Amino acid sequence: MKKKPKNLRQVNALTIIIFVCAIFWLMPLVLIFINSFKPYNDMLQDFLALPKSWSLKMYVETWTKFGFPSLIFNTLLYTFCTVILVVLMAPMAAYKLARTKSRLSKICFVLIIMPMMVPFQSYMITLTRLVSNVKLTGTRTGYILVSVGLCMPLAVYMIHGFVKNVPIDLEECACIDGAGKIRTYFSIVLPLLKPILTTVVVLDALATWNDIITNQLIVGGNTVAMNIQNALYMQFSAQTADWEHALPGIVMSMIPSLIFFVVMQKHIVGGITAGAVKG
Repeated sequence: MKKKPKNLRQVNALTIIIFVCAIFWLMPLVLIFINSFKPYNDMLQDFLALPKSWSLKMYVETWTKFGFPSLIFNTLLYTFCTVILVVLMAPMAAYKLARTKSRLSKICFVLIIMPMMVPFQSYMITLTRLVSNVKLTGTRTGYILVSVGLCMPLAVYMIHGFVKNVPIDLEECACIDGAGKIRTYFSIVLPLLKPILTTVVVLDALATWNDIITNQLIVGGNTVAMNIQNALYMQFSAQTADWEHALPGIVMSMIPSLIFFVVMQKHIVGGITAGAVKG
């Protein structure tokens, strides 16, 4: 009997290791899904067991109790506005900074990406006080502006690296043909940024959809302006923990982001790789 080649055995072993790691990574999600069909007592008695029935009763109650249509509207509004504003402004800033070879340009670039280097917890109180001073606490507008500001540094950083790979000869040819700077940007440069802009859209959409901390800080207890994640988190306190409705809510909130990530994951890898060639 012939022995398997050494390389084939190594591949099989690696596949098994990856499969086991994937199972451990997915286990929390599987447990959340399974227990979302159980009443609270069944969760306490045996968290790992399958539900006695797969009724959607708790999902229907959760949809009504939490006011999911309103929460979905808020979350979609925040995600859409944040992504649109970032995609509109970040490429302009990154392009100008990448093409301007001056000390001031370098300083501005460092100042823009500096929030990436500092933990959010170190300035979140100051940020909250600033929003409060301009009377935007508890409002959708305040949260959208803060979300855009928090997403902008990474977007500018990634696009800035990508712009350096765009041949400047294309812009010079457009200039010779009579195109102005604005037309050159929108007709030549912006279409070439599509791979990295797609990556920015995916990352910022997922970050905004799944955000909890920032929504709590800016919106607070204003139920009208809460997103899905904040509304679910508010069901837990030192006195109460509504697991029966929280777990179905978590499952319903995860489904759109998981589908979006699975569909768009190839663009994340492609855009980050393309933008990392030059830094």
